[in-house]
Amino acid sequence: MKWIKRIGLLFAAIVLVAILAITAFALTFDPNDYKPQIAAQVEKQTGRSIQFNGDLSVTIFPWLGAATEEVVLANAEGFEPESMVTVKRLEAQAALLPLLRGEFEIGTLLLEDAEIHLTRHEDGRSNWDDLVERSAQSAETAGGEPDTVEPQDGDGPAMVLTVGGVDIRNATLHWRDEQAGQQLTIDGLDLTTGELADGAPTDIELVSGFRLAMPDMPPMSGSVDLTTRAQIWLDRQDMLFEGLDLNLVASQEGETGGEAGLPERIEAMLQVEKADVRLAKSQARLDGVVLDLNGKAVGPLTYLESRLETVLEADWAAGRYELPRLSIEADLKGLPEMSETLQVAASAALAADMQAGTATIDDLELTSDPVVANGRLDVSGLDSGELVAAGPIEVAAFDPRVLADRLGITLPEMRSAEALREVALSGQIDVTPSRAMLDDLRVTLDGNALTGRAGIDSLETGRLFARLEGGQLDVNPYLAPKAAGDKAPGETDGGESSGGSGSGQAAAKTAEIDLPVETLRGLNLDARLQLESLRYEDYRLTSPVVHLTAAGGQLQLAELAAKAFDGSINASGALDVRGEVPSYAGKGRVQGVALQPLLTAVMDEDRLLGRGDVAFDVTTQGKRVDQLKAGLDGTADMALRDGKIKGFDIGYLLRRAQARLEGKTEPEPEELSTDFTSITGTATIRNGVVRNDDLAGASPLLRVAGKGEVDLPREQIDYQVTATVVNTATGQGGKELERLKQVPVPIRIQGSFADPSISLDLEALAREAAKGEVKTRVEEEIDKRLGDDAAPVKELLKGFGL
Repeated sequence: MKWIKRIGLLFAAIVLVAILAITAFALTFDPNDYKPQIAAQVEKQTGRSIQFNGDLSVTIFPWLGAATEEVVLANAEGFEPESMVTVKRLEAQAALLPLLRGEFEIGTLLLEDAEIHLTRHEDGRSNWDDLVERSAQSAETAGGEPDTVEPQDGDGPAMVLTVGGVDIRNATLHWRDEQAGQQLTIDGLDLTTGELADGAPTDIELVSGFRLAMPDMPPMSGSVDLTTRAQIWLDRQDMLFEGLDLNLVASQEGETGGEAGLPERIEAMLQVEKADVRLAKSQARLDGVVLDLNGKAVGPLTYLESRLETVLEADWAAGRYELPRLSIEADLKGLPEMSETLQVAASAALAADMQAGTATIDDLELTSDPVVANGRLDVSGLDSGELVAAGPIEVAAFDPRVLADRLGITLPEMRSAEALREVALSGQIDVTPSRAMLDDLRVTLDGNALTGRAGIDSLETGRLFARLEGGQLDVNPYLAPKAAGDKAPGETDGGESSGGSGSGQAAAKTAEIDLPVETLRGLNLDARLQLESLRYEDYRLTSPVVHLTAAGGQLQLAELAAKAFDGSINASGALDVRGEVPSYAGKGRVQGVALQPLLTAVMDEDRLLGRGDVAFDVTTQGKRVDQLKAGLDGTADMALRDGKIKGFDIGYLLRRAQARLEGKTEPEPEELSTDFTSITGTATIRNGVVRNDDLAGASPLLRVAGKGEVDLPREQIDYQVTATVVNTATGQGGKELERLKQVPVPIRIQGSFADPSISLDLEALAREAAKGEVKTRVEEEIDKRLGDDAAPVKELLKGFGL
């Protein structure tokens, strides 16, 4: 048995020698001697130089590993800074004994204080392009397939890979995109994981800060925090994440107040109950997805709080994505003209086929109490970018007063408590790359329906477009209530106009007209409304049409037409706010209208009765009422018939004048008025002064001619009327005016609009009356003496003023 003992001693000696040899090698081996060879090999593989500015250390047992410090990988040629990657410390280890069993057990991979610079130049080149190219070339050299280690004879044990974990400490990533002018810095990145083994669950935690800078926008900075529990199956290429929580907080740097459309502060919290990702099949399913998004100064909002809940199914190889359940809830505060918080909610089922470029949105419901909208959308063109969407939408009937109360909006008081109680809407959505319209539109207001189409007919210019038609509409319930003492239409105050105190009127004239100039300059509009009839107060307009256009600060009332007041009205107008001072233009014609109801409705003036035709073409400019009056220019003409002027009685003035000539008095009648069969005239308007030189009026009793001026800015009148009695047997006390027959009677109207003076030139009247009497007596004597031959003599006498 001595040989056995000798063999044992020999084996022990060999082991002892081997241990001594390994120990001697470990004690004498210096890996730093191999830095140049390692650097040369890296440069050969990457084309980049690498520097090991710190020491290399190697361990053999029980871990086969290496660690190094101060590693610098050079940047691509033509890129700054000089280094693409710098690492303060890099450490990796593998257990030695498990390798003998075919198990690759790696300890915790450590990467400390790494700094990475990624850059894309304006020409599109990036500083990693050369690395990708070399990797592709290596793959082609190797036959296009990566190197693999197959077990011999096909029955060897499979390699088992286990990683003790990943520990990245204080990493920094700089991304600079010179094409887009964007810069992103991720700093303080810490990533830790538990043991990474095939199919075994592990915890992952990531914490990082960041800073984002974009052109013409203030920089934003914030932090990201992610935790999850993950399982990874390398052979199946499957990943399962459970309890994934991602929190992001970002805010503008400095006191910017939400400039440039960026939120002042935003918080996003994403929770995913379960995410099953199958890379080999290009499929994923996310269950229990909840996204909470809160923000301050987000766009026009001062405050935003929202929550999205959904389930996501994806097959990105086939380009199919589904959200079978999607719900969104949001609180919005700070919307224009709204003081309260608006609560909105939406739900839908979405499905998209990116290869076909189509998507559907089913069971769409939008809710903001009391408004509920339902619809469906079919979308195409997702693959080409030429987006087209179509589908029905319906807003169920709701009470606008309740909605206003929810929004904190105070509605103006109306005459009827039942006004503005029900609104409903339906239509067909029609969205193309050039327009976004609602076709087959039907809007119902308190039982009154409008139909047509409306929307944005040019997305390039943002032009709003509407063509609406309706039936009978009574606007009286929506008007302001009448105050105590208000006059009804047609009711008078004894011929005197009210108008308030002098100081109040003066303030109203000099007060600046509050036009929303900036809004009007930005308005791009083409809208037309036509109704069967419109009732306003006691007036009824048949077939009213309003057509309004606006673009570039120019507003055009292209059409204003209606059959009303027993006649027709056609008008157009313009408002130009491009300059510092707004300018106005108006043109129109009314034909065959009843004058009193028209003037009462338009000017609260009821002293003119009859029928007539009126045309006008005027322009003006100004910021105040007095400026508009002073700048008024244009022309006007009128033809009135079969009417009466209340408050002005020419017949009475003539009777009073005749009585004075006879030394008598004439009592004032109960009503002052002048009947007429026709009145015609034209006028020119310059700087607010209306000039008329051809007034001609006729009645069974009188013929009237007139000329003079009306000064609108100063509210003064200076007008002369010449009245001649032509028939003493008809109308307004004609028999009492026999002495004034054919005598021109001058009447002067002067003074203010509020209190004009009306006077007769009695001296001229006396002369004309005496001349008339002489003429009458001479003509009578000629007729007596000459008989049928009197006519030539009468013509001769006319040359002498008789």
